[in-house]
Amino acid sequence: MASRTGLIALTVSTWFFGFSSGLYEILLPLYMDSLSISLMDIGYVFTISALFIAFLSILLGAKSDIYGRKIFMTSALLLGGFSHLLTPFFSSVTMMAIVKTMFDSAVAVRGAVFTPMVYEQDRHGFISSYSRISGLEFISQAIGLISAGLLVSIFGYKVAFTISSILQIIGFLILAFFFKENRKVREKDFLKINGEGNVKKKFSRELKVLSVSGIVLLAGSSATHLFTMTLFFSKKFSLSPEALSILMTMHRLSLGVPMLYNDRIIKGSKRLSYKSFLMLFTTMQGLFTALATVPQGFLASAFIWLLHDPFGASVWFTLRNFLIQKYAGDKTRGRDYNIVSFISSVGNIIGPFIAGYFGSIDINLPFLIGGLIMILSNLLLIPL
Repeated sequence: MASRTGLIALTVSTWFFGFSSGLYEILLPLYMDSLSISLMDIGYVFTISALFIAFLSILLGAKSDIYGRKIFMTSALLLGGFSHLLTPFFSSVTMMAIVKTMFDSAVAVRGAVFTPMVYEQDRHGFISSYSRISGLEFISQAIGLISAGLLVSIFGYKVAFTISSILQIIGFLILAFFFKENRKVREKDFLKINGEGNVKKKFSRELKVLSVSGIVLLAGSSATHLFTMTLFFSKKFSLSPEALSILMTMHRLSLGVPMLYNDRIIKGSKRLSYKSFLMLFTTMQGLFTALATVPQGFLASAFIWLLHDPFGASVWFTLRNFLIQKYAGDKTRGRDYNIVSFISSVGNIIGPFIAGYFGSIDINLPFLIGGLIMILSNLLLIPL
């Protein structure tokens, strides 16, 4: 049975977090650039942060099976807000790396427990609840993205970062006072399940399939996103930074808005299994991404490209997370979910190399090859 108060609290806090993270996504690079920090040093800041949190999600996911999700989620929001508040008071590369690592750690902690929290609050209505909460998060991120420049131009960096910090602290307070967990796991049960020799036994075949297929899926997805999408449109069509900003905001909205309604699509068709839906919409995303390279005009290319989320990720993203929760153990949900996520994230390391190598040959190739890789990832889902 769904906990209405818990879901509302989680939804509202997620909206504040999304708005804040959207602001920070633009504010931090702009702020570092205003300090004349080189692109190479900015790259180091992001790399150091990524390396630090690489294994964090598995550890925290497992610990949340013992201590509950709420303490980790609220701590993440508090840590994130604190990192945003501190950022404009520093100017060195070292301190930028520290505050960026603080925020990325907060994101990792939140990511480790968010999906299990939604599932435990509303098992039977997970697809609907998860889609809508995540959709609102992406929409609020888009609002943050488009608001960041305006806030800086009017108030300056300190006020903009402070506003971003306050948003996360509000999210923290909402969860702290209004969210109640629906789960109880005793530590001795956790230790029994995770005892020596039992981990492999409890990690199901279905989760292994989702893990391995996830590597290929995320390799294709990351090869066509990250820096690739920006460079594709800027280099091929000589787009201005302002036009790119608008396009990237539309991109975020094209994922967030459909997620508010995609549960109706999934529930509306009784002929296809969840696996078939997952394979269909993964194929659609790969196809629209690859086809975006065909038009020679910007508007046509952008239109086709923007279809890859409404007819792709907005559905498969939800379904994939649902299937992971479905096959995860009740008492090892955090551990199982984050092991799958960690294994799959190897694709996020492979993807940028694919994009960098083939993009240096032809700017169209990352979209073409990445789209094909996403389609081929479906072959690994056949045993599911």
